[in-house]
Amino acid sequence: MRNAENFKILAIDGGGIKGLYSAVILADFEEKYGKLSNHFDLICGTSTGGIIALGLAAGIPAKEIVNLYKTNGPTIFPYNNRFLYMLHSIKQGLLTSKYREDNLKNALINVFKDKKIGDCETNVLIPTANITTGKPCIIKNDHSHDLGRDNIHSLVDVALATTAAPTYFPIQEIPTMNTEDQFADGGIFANNPSLHGIQEAYKFFINNNNYTYKNYSLLSISTLHQNFSFERKLLVKRRSLFLWNVKLISLMMDLQSVSTDYHIKYLNTTLKGNYVRIESEPITKKESRLIQLDKAGRESINLLIRKGHEASKRWVDNPKILEFFN
Repeated sequence: MRNAENFKILAIDGGGIKGLYSAVILADFEEKYGKLSNHFDLICGTSTGGIIALGLAAGIPAKEIVNLYKTNGPTIFPYNNRFLYMLHSIKQGLLTSKYREDNLKNALINVFKDKKIGDCETNVLIPTANITTGKPCIIKNDHSHDLGRDNIHSLVDVALATTAAPTYFPIQEIPTMNTEDQFADGGIFANNPSLHGIQEAYKFFINNNNYTYKNYSLLSISTLHQNFSFERKLLVKRRSLFLWNVKLISLMMDLQSVSTDYHIKYLNTTLKGNYVRIESEPITKKESRLIQLDKAGRESINLLIRKGHEASKRWVDNPKILEFFN
C-alpha cells in the first residue's frame, strides 16, 4: 500500500468486445508510465472491464490483455456472417444464450493461468449479480480483517461470473463460493463500477488511522459507445423484446455508465476528489454499425484499436492524467 494522501482508483466499464478500446488506452498508458498495478491502490472492473481489471491487478501486462481481445474476440463472438448473426440473434431472443462460454473460458485460462484473487498485486473489486439471492455481489481481495471470503476464488471463475451477460452467455457458478449461488453480469447494476470504488475507499482506507489517505483520485475508463440516438420518431412505439433486440441491453449498460458519471460529478462538489473520466471517442454513423457488444469481425476489431489509440494520444500527456502517475 502506498504512503500517500490520495487513494488512487482505476475503474473500467463493461461492454463486451468494446472493452478492447479500454484495454488499448491502458496499454498505451502502461507503455509510458510502467506497470499500472504500481500506480493504483484499487482497480475496479465490471464485465469486460472485470477481465481487464483482474489482469492488471494481477500484474499481467496490458498489452497481453489487448492481445486476448484481438486474438480470441472472433472465436468468443464467432457469428459475423450477417445471416448467422441474425439466426443466432433469433436463438438468443427465443431459446438459449447466444454463445457458449467455452472459448471465453479457454482464452481466460491462457492469460490468468491458475491465479487467484489473493494473488493480485493491488486491491481489486469486481461487481457481479447473484441471481440466486437477487442481490449485488462485490468480489474483492481480503484486504481487511473484516473480509475473508474471496481470496480463494480463481480469476477465471470471477471473470466468467462478471461477464455472464443475460442472453449472451450462460449463468455461472463460482465453485469456491456458496454452491447454491449462481451469477450473471455485474453490468446489470454497475456497468460503471466507479461509485463502488469510491465507497470502498471511504469505508476501508480514507481517514482510517492505519493509512495516510485523506481523499481519492479516480480514473474512470469508458468503453466505445455505439450511437443509440434516433433522429426520427420510431414507427413502432409499442416495441416488443424482439424489436428492441440486443440494443436494449447495450442501451441500458451505456446509460448506466453515463448516469454514474453524472452522480460522481455531483458528489464531487462536496467530496472534492480528483475525478477524470475518459469517455468514448466520437464515431460516425458508419462506424457505429460496427460497434456492438459482440461484433468482433476484422473491421470492428481494427476500429476499436484505432479509436483506443486516438483516445490515449489525446490523454496520455494531459496534466490530469499525470497526477495518477507521479
